[in-house]
Amino acid sequence: MTFPDLETALVDAHNMAVLGATQTGKTSAVRELQDKTPRRSLWVNERGDKRVPNVAGVEAWDLAEVRDALANGADKVEFLPADRREALPALRRFLWELADAVDRSAELQVVVDEVDRVAEQSGKAYGNLPSRDAVRDFTSEGVKRNIKFVGITQDPTTYDKQALRNSRYRAVWPMSKEHQNAVRKYGFAWDAVRDAEQYAGVLHYMDGTVIGELKAEARYA
Repeated sequence: MTFPDLETALVDAHNMAVLGATQTGKTSAVRELQDKTPRRSLWVNERGDKRVPNVAGVEAWDLAEVRDALANGADKVEFLPADRREALPALRRFLWELADAVDRSAELQVVVDEVDRVAEQSGKAYGNLPSRDAVRDFTSEGVKRNIKFVGITQDPTTYDKQALRNSRYRAVWPMSKEHQNAVRKYGFAWDAVRDAEQYAGVLHYMDGTVIGELKAEARYA
C-alpha cells in the first residue's frame, strides 16, 4: 500500500486528530497549519481566557460574520462564537450547504482546539449531543465534501472515540502514561514520539504507520 507523504497529509481532505500534553508543541503546529494551508480554514476558537492566541484569520463573532468573511474572500477565519456547542451544528449545516452549492470544489478546513470539550465521550447515540454529533459528521462525512477537520485535545480519554477512530491521520505529541494507555489500541509508534525533536509530534496514518514529524516554526509558538 502506498501511504501519503507529510505534505499531502497536511493539505488533503482527510481529517486529523492532534493528541498530546499541554506545552508540547501541538497547538503551535496547528497554528502554522491554519496560516499556511492552501485550504480556506476556520478555527473555531473559545472566547475569554480559554482563547488560543495568535490564530491567523479574520475575526468572526457569529455565523453571519463567518459567511461575510468567506463571501469577501477571506482565506483564514478565526470564528469566536459565544457558545461553541451551539455554533458547531450550525457551522456544519452551513459548510455542507456551501460545499454542495459549489459542487464540493471549495477546499475547506475546520480546526477545533480542546475538541473533547464539545465532543466528549458519552456512550449515547446520534441525536443526543448536537455538538458531538456535528464533530462526528465532520470526521465521517467531511471528506466527501472536501472539508478537512482538525481536532486537537490534550486528553484523549475524554474525546469521543467514534470521532477519533474516524481520523485518517493522528498526530501525536508526548503525553502521560495514563493517556497513552487510553489510546494504546491505535498502534502509535511511542518510540518515535519519544525520540522526536523537542516540540515535534509524529504524524501517523490510521493503521499506525509513521508518516513523519511535525514541528512548527518558532514564530508560531
